[in-house]
Amino acid sequence: MEYFEKYIASQEIQELKRYSQYYGRDNAELVKRYKDRARRRKTPNNFVPSGYYHTLVDTMAGYMFNNLNYVVEGEERAYIDQLNQILKANKSDIKDMQTGTRALIYNKAIELVYTVGDEKSSEIKFESFNPENWILIYTPDIDKKLFCAIRFYTSYEKEFDYYLDVIYANQWQYYKVKKKDITERDKPRTLYFTECPVICYRTELVGNESSFDLVIPYIDALDFILTGNANEIDRLVDALLVLGKVLKPTDLEHMEEWKVLENMKQEDRAEYITKNLSPEFRQYASKLLINEIHKHSHVIDWYSPDTGLTGEVSAKALITRLFDMDMFSKRIELIYKESLYQRINLISQIMTIKGVKIDEVNIILNRTLPSGIEDKLAALQNVTFISDQTKCEIAGVDWEVEKQRKEQEMDLVYKQIPGLTDQNNKADSTDENKDNENKDNNQDNKN
Repeated sequence: MEYFEKYIASQEIQELKRYSQYYGRDNAELVKRYKDRARRRKTPNNFVPSGYYHTLVDTMAGYMFNNLNYVVEGEERAYIDQLNQILKANKSDIKDMQTGTRALIYNKAIELVYTVGDEKSSEIKFESFNPENWILIYTPDIDKKLFCAIRFYTSYEKEFDYYLDVIYANQWQYYKVKKKDITERDKPRTLYFTECPVICYRTELVGNESSFDLVIPYIDALDFILTGNANEIDRLVDALLVLGKVLKPTDLEHMEEWKVLENMKQEDRAEYITKNLSPEFRQYASKLLINEIHKHSHVIDWYSPDTGLTGEVSAKALITRLFDMDMFSKRIELIYKESLYQRINLISQIMTIKGVKIDEVNIILNRTLPSGIEDKLAALQNVTFISDQTKCEIAGVDWEVEKQRKEQEMDLVYKQIPGLTDQNNKADSTDENKDNENKDNNQDNKN
């Protein structure tokens, strides 16, 4: 209960909620400004967040987690088949993206490996969760280990505030909370893991901040500029047009769209002097901030005329433009993959209990990249100093597969042209006879 009360009031959960707000396009600083102006009844009072944090996270998540491969290195067929069935049944492609996206948002994503069913027939499951609802408790060792995890969520019973699940390596405990009172909700469940089955995914090697925490001040500034532009438009729409002459009949037809004081003399006008930023400066500042956001987040700006998809761009040029983003993603992958291997290890522990002999698994995070095969093939077409097999490897295709397909194509050609098959067979027979004659001659010479 002590851990729960401390966490609810901690800075950690406030930071997680702040990241959630930015991902949900609710700029926290802009919300404060909007509420303050609403309290003071200041108009216009627009709220125009850019949603840039959401864009950065989704772009990197799509680049990194769209195509994960789990490759079993050994030849244990039963393990390979059952692992693939477990991953497919759990919709691992969707959960890989969910967990990866949350890890980028918060620098903290949570998964739980568990089983459903009874001792005779149990099914291995894993699920991705919002990290705001989890408290992780580690051992005090230098090489700290996860001792247990606490999940809290809203109670289904009106008499209680929260439900708590406390999960250890060997036991799952259930509680319910009302203010500071805690009571047992159900009997504890026995678990059979060698470590706590809760997995924490990280994307930063140092610190607890999100991978994109650095660019949040730039996003704040950009949102203020966008909101300022919207307020300026509202000021123009709501402005009183002071006219010193009678309007034309054609102008009067649209009079209901204007707020006008007609035939007002110069001395009767009450004019106000306002100081506004020029549109040119706002545009300059917006472009500068967008450039800084992409530079410090290491995420490519696909809509920029210099680095994006404007005009015809070759695959080679796109890969070059993705260099910085790719380097940053590999840095994230170093720590993220540790948790992916932990997931496989926890699944394998249950499979071992079921009598399945496990094997080594290699996890590959394939990047979403243009293939550029057209450019490679054009460059290799006139190259004569390397073999066809090497050309296939450079182009990124399987030599053995392509060789087999070429042979199948030639067989099909022989069948379609009358007489060609017989001639080919005769030629093969002649070559075979010559080989046999050479062997006989060599044998006579030895004798």
